Amino acid sequence: MTPEEWLANFETKIADVREKAEEFRAGLEASGTTVASPDGTIRVGVAPNGSLTELQLTDSALTGKSGAKLAEEILKLARKAQRGAAVNVAAAFAPLGGDTEAMHMVTGYLPPEEPEEQVAPEPSRERRLWQHDEPETPPPPPVRRPPRPPRDDDDDFGDNTFLRRD
Repeated sequence: MTPEEWLANFETKIADVREKAEEFRAGLEASGTTVASPDGTIRVGVAPNGSLTELQLTDSALTGKSGAKLAEEILKLARKAQRGAAVNVAAAFAPLGGDTEAMHMVTGYLPPEEPEEQVAPEPSRERRLWQHDEPETPPPPPVRRPPRPPRDDDDDFGDNTFLRRD
């Protein structure tokens, strides 16, 4: 290989690396994710590193829910968005990393997928009214054991104690 051929080959490799680096930069910048609740009342956005960038709540998101339930929904959406951002970062890194140790490191830290909630059917109104109309039966009284007889342990060892001062 002549020096000119080597230089042309090297410049081609450099151009390829620059192109991949630019694709990675663009992919990384676009890796942030926004997710919304099924009813659209809550939106959570995260940056490619998983940090919170957006939180939108409609007025209807605040009605009919306890603070704990609202916080739980927000955190669930934030985890879902963080996982989506991490998957996007891994996809952006794939052209650079291939099947390398670096790629395994990136994909090894993907957050687990959120399990889908099984929504339990709410009992019918008639059933709930019936349940509230029933008199509540008190719990049974606790079982009481008979008292123990008093113990006199002094006689077990006699009067020969080594703790007595003479």
